[in-house]
Amino acid sequence: MAENCSGFMPDRSDIALTADTEEQMEELLKISVLMLAIFLLSWIFRKVKAELLGGIVAGFLLGPVLEWIVFEKATYMVGRLGLILLVMQGGLGVDVQYFRKTWLFTTNLAITGTIVPVLLGWLVMYLADRDTIEGFAAGTALSSTSIGMSIMMLIQFNYLKTPLGGIIAVAAMVDDVASLVILAVLQEIGRSQDDATSAGDWAWLVFKPTLISLAVIFAGAVLNVMIPKIYAMIKEKLESHYQDFGPEDKRKAVDEALNPLILGGLLLVTFGAVVGSGFAGSSYLLGAFAAGMAFSQIRSDTDPDLSKAEELWGKHQSLSWWMASVSFATLGFSIPANDLFSAKGFGLGMLYVIPAWLGKFFLGTFVPGRDGGCCNGGFWGNFDDALVVGWAMVARGELGFVMSQAARNDGIMGDVTYAACVWALFICTLVPPFLFGWALARKKKRDENSGRRDSLEEQLDTKESEVEKIKAVKMRQHLSSVQRNARTEL
Repeated sequence: MAENCSGFMPDRSDIALTADTEEQMEELLKISVLMLAIFLLSWIFRKVKAELLGGIVAGFLLGPVLEWIVFEKATYMVGRLGLILLVMQGGLGVDVQYFRKTWLFTTNLAITGTIVPVLLGWLVMYLADRDTIEGFAAGTALSSTSIGMSIMMLIQFNYLKTPLGGIIAVAAMVDDVASLVILAVLQEIGRSQDDATSAGDWAWLVFKPTLISLAVIFAGAVLNVMIPKIYAMIKEKLESHYQDFGPEDKRKAVDEALNPLILGGLLLVTFGAVVGSGFAGSSYLLGAFAAGMAFSQIRSDTDPDLSKAEELWGKHQSLSWWMASVSFATLGFSIPANDLFSAKGFGLGMLYVIPAWLGKFFLGTFVPGRDGGCCNGGFWGNFDDALVVGWAMVARGELGFVMSQAARNDGIMGDVTYAACVWALFICTLVPPFLFGWALARKKKRDENSGRRDSLEEQLDTKESEVEKIKAVKMRQHLSSVQRNARTEL
């Protein structure tokens, strides 16, 4: 009897297998719903030029609000990989030549626009009775202008390739680099603040990651010079190897050999820089940006406005965007719903919008006047350009959310302060595209009616003509010297 009964009893391994399968299917269902939510919400927010908010809202709704999806380490790592690739893509878009032309103006713009929001944010948090470290951490969350958001807005309104648009893009790039250095300092403080017992210890906590970050940037700049030379050397050897081919066949053969090398080299350098900078004590995202910058000067054969690596990576950027959207969803998972909608969290968040907006918007005062003067421009002498620059620099993005989450994870920032940062960053990501579009339309209309040119365009053209005149004079002097030497020899 027992034997017959046992025949109807399922095997324990079958029960375990069924349970594992059900658990796997449940996890697969959750991931599928999360991907669908990210897609739909990103599509909705894309209509208002704030696509990255889709992932954050999806993670927030499915995590803290509905409590249906629990944060998983695997999801976090996939998201971080996407964020690395997204930051690397930002480095690929660096125009070093344009930066050399406008470095003084853009560097002043970016450095000031990084420091002032930190100080204003710290001041508001100090008045809200937060300690110095937490106030500083909250301020750093406001320091970054999103290069992705800025470029997206400039492209949307067909303004990227103008002098003013170029300056906004370069300033946002320098701004992001400065913010990544601050992020490295913040992470080092989070790791080692308990061991700091003296002023010297605290100074070293700030100095060490700053020094390492500058070394990472320097390494990226060196590779930015070396890699195009290596590329030209390999290309020359391949063209020599395929010299018996016709022009079109030779071009295709060279591209087929070079393209995998460029992409493979880009990924190899990126992940090497990410791991190296992370272990050294800097931000791993700064390593990703420096790696992208290293490949930014190999120009495309078909589009001179793009680097070769940027053109090739463009075919795969949707993958990195999806993975980065998962990273934004993990940010949403970490938002404390109770604190976000509490009186303290919401009230402090609305108050915190003021330094988030003012710390960037005032940068419009840096725009020179129409006659080139630096003290008669901005909102007083060049209002239209100042308005465009101000709203472009207010745009926030992924780095602000990443920095605030890092501070919270390291125990530097409390939940209410984190909720306030989320509110400020959310509003400063959602609103600027509308006001930037309005300011740009206003500027274009007034310029067309008055027949005037962009003041920065006039100044850059003047500088370029002066440089050309100097080159011409030097060339004539050189030719005269050669002729004199030739007559002397005769």
